[in-house]
Amino acid sequence: MRKDWILDIAIGVSSIFIFAVALLFLPEVLPAAFGYVAAFLIFVLYLTLMGLFVVKRFVGETPQKKVKN
Repeated sequence: MRKDWILDIAIGVSSIFIFAVALLFLPEVLPAAFGYVAAFLIFVLYLTLMGLFVVKRFVGETPQKKVKN
């Protein structure tokens, strides 16, 4: 039984959590408009990096058949 979906759900939940925390705290630190844009960019960057991680780690690993000479 494949359990690839567990990693996808963990990445999704953690990305929503990071986005919510960034939306709450960045506008207080930065000017409001820049804080919201920064929170969105952090969210997109996190999802992009995690997507690349999943592709490189799990999709890219295909067993190669050994060729007998």
